[in-house]
Amino acid sequence: MKRAKEKERIAYCGINCSTCPAYVATQKQQEKVRIRIAKLWSDKENCYDACEITCKGCREPWGKKFRHCVECKVRACARLKLYTTCAECADYPCSKLNELYQTLDEKISRINLDDLRCNNKAG
Repeated sequence: MKRAKEKERIAYCGINCSTCPAYVATQKQQEKVRIRIAKLWSDKENCYDACEITCKGCREPWGKKFRHCVECKVRACARLKLYTTCAECADYPCSKLNELYQTLDEKISRINLDDLRCNNKAG
């Protein structure tokens, strides 16, 4: 059974960290899984090592992050504006977020952020 905190761990971009392979493998200390993820996520433009798959969540102020999350423009922008997620931003969805969605499963992230925006407007 998952704890409530794990269910609510939504990244700035809308990804649910508790379903992210890098986050889960880090939490469960699964080195072999991190090695497989590194190979799976590597391509001509990005080559990842298992140590770069270590992630404690992009909203954590300290601790290791997946290499992409450290460099993420969406994360940097949301942290600068002190937002919990991009759903709070008047510019949602912005070009940074749309660019990020080109490399992510946009449907999952967009659903999470759209739901958060609806809940914020209703409450």
